[in-house]
Amino acid sequence: MSNSLHHRVLNVSGIAFAAALLTLATTFWAAFPAQAATSTPAQQAWPADAYVVRVDGLACPFCAYGIEKQFGRLPGVTTTDVNLASGVVVVHVKPGTRFDQAQIAQTVQQAGFTLKDVVSQPAGGR
Repeated sequence: MSNSLHHRVLNVSGIAFAAALLTLATTFWAAFPAQAATSTPAQQAWPADAYVVRVDGLACPFCAYGIEKQFGRLPGVTTTDVNLASGVVVVHVKPGTRFDQAQIAQTVQQAGFTLKDVVSQPAGGR
């Protein structure tokens, strides 16, 4: 096979491969739309018994475990849910439990992360 013919064959197969890969990617993204891109924390209905905070730096299950453990040390916290993809932490509390933003920021910092925002808090929270 001559060099020029060999080069053309590789280019055609490379183009076919790229087209197949593009088709596969398009099919995948159509089957699994990115929900995080279409909804923001402010657009969701949050639980009435929880503080919802946005945190920078959450990247893995160990991160989730660390922040859950830190919030679990606070009196009145019942459960903590972490969404790594959105960086949202939902801290469920017993009725009457109140935290101010400084307490939440300190807890997040002690876990090794940075508080971005307190998105929602229980009714009557500060």
